[in-house]
Amino acid sequence: MDWQSDFRRSFIENSKRRSSKLIPALDCKEWSKAEKILKETSSSIAAVKIHPEHPGLWGFEHEGLVRRIKKLTDGAPIILDAKLADIDKSNEMKARFYLSKGYDAIIAHGFSGEKAVEAIVNVGNEMRKGVFLLTAMSSPGHMFKNEIVDELSEIARKLNLAGVIAPGNQYELLASIRKKIGNELLILSPGIGAQGGDVEKAVKAGANFAIVGRSIVEAENPSKAAFEMKVLMNRASP
Repeated sequence: MDWQSDFRRSFIENSKRRSSKLIPALDCKEWSKAEKILKETSSSIAAVKIHPEHPGLWGFEHEGLVRRIKKLTDGAPIILDAKLADIDKSNEMKARFYLSKGYDAIIAHGFSGEKAVEAIVNVGNEMRKGVFLLTAMSSPGHMFKNEIVDELSEIARKLNLAGVIAPGNQYELLASIRKKIGNELLILSPGIGAQGGDVEKAVKAGANFAIVGRSIVEAENPSKAAFEMKVLMNRASP
């Protein structure tokens, strides 16, 4: 069973219905702030990204938080930025735990090797959830060397993941990842906005979706910031 291809199609269809390719990263310590942002930006977003620590920080169980976010965003997909990075058996256990809580997709590291990633993909396929692989980071000084990026990209392509996470502020690297994984897999790109990434350049290099944190979370008017980013992404996208 290959649910990842179906997930990609579903994710793209959802994006078209919502007329958005913007994914806010809710990097907030307080639920009150996160809730306010979700209420104000719901009409401008394609999906939502949170961390596995957020339910605890915000005073929820995983399932309860998923329900609240879904209600506030009219059912937007929720991507859990778990960055799983363990051996295959442990990855399987962790993926099954998180994905059983209602999240639509999960992000994994690939440093543990292909078999460790495949364990997550198998759970994702079984549970009809998406799996994204981190192929490089948007932060300065990251240690994703070119040969490592190539190997991670090849793992994503070989296992036919839903897509990859690749930096939207490093255009040459982003373009090389797109070339390596082909045109089918999705690229979700952080680093656009506060970290210096330009929407048009990132899309031209291969980004399908923008993951945006500080430019929205720290904005005086999150609604306006999200809408403007949504428009920029739509204009830049083919």
